[in-house]
Amino acid sequence: MNCHRPLTLLQLFMMTTCILTATAFFAGCGGIKNDYTEKQMFRLIADGKDPADQVNRSAGAPLVVKRLDISPEFASAEFVYRVDQNRFTQDYYNNYMTPPARMISDVMFEALVNSPQFAPVSTNQIPDNIFQLWGKITALYCDRRNTSAMSAVVTMALNLDRLNKEGFTPVLAKTYSAQIPLGTDTRPKAYIQALNRGLAEIVKNIVSDFQKLPATTDTP
Repeated sequence: MNCHRPLTLLQLFMMTTCILTATAFFAGCGGIKNDYTEKQMFRLIADGKDPADQVNRSAGAPLVVKRLDISPEFASAEFVYRVDQNRFTQDYYNNYMTPPARMISDVMFEALVNSPQFAPVSTNQIPDNIFQLWGKITALYCDRRNTSAMSAVVTMALNLDRLNKEGFTPVLAKTYSAQIPLGTDTRPKAYIQALNRGLAEIVKNIVSDFQKLPATTDTP
């Protein structure tokens, strides 16, 4: 005949401790999983218009936009925040969909050729006179030095050259900068929307400066 001896108080205490420890461990693992923050990807655009609503793209001066250079501290796809006079941090969880130099180059081209002043170069015919925009992005960040007055900052040193049979002729060289207030809105979406407004402002200023150039820069 088998006999079962009753558990002592010490054994009961040890069993209860093991169960509680295991429960806490698995609950902790679940907590880690639930707290995981996924990356967010954002796209820049200089305006919110539908391409179908744009002006006749064949009416303006033929334009190409070379891939813009960018200062190394802003070259990453991760958002950059300015937190002190000489200190910048990167946001691992909020990124541009593609490296910013590439994205902004494409944005600038699309916005400019959708203006009355410029048009894309024809793929089946190279005109005698085209304009080439090139330069460098020297600032691209969210200024968080003052948390009650944050802003999106974008600055570009740009050059516009005219190319014909005689070679390149510089027609415009200027630094364009935009600083769009965010107030106290810390959402990544608000930062992107502000950058979009900044890019649209820069495009508007480029078009305005192009219109003021001497008549000799007009396309034949």
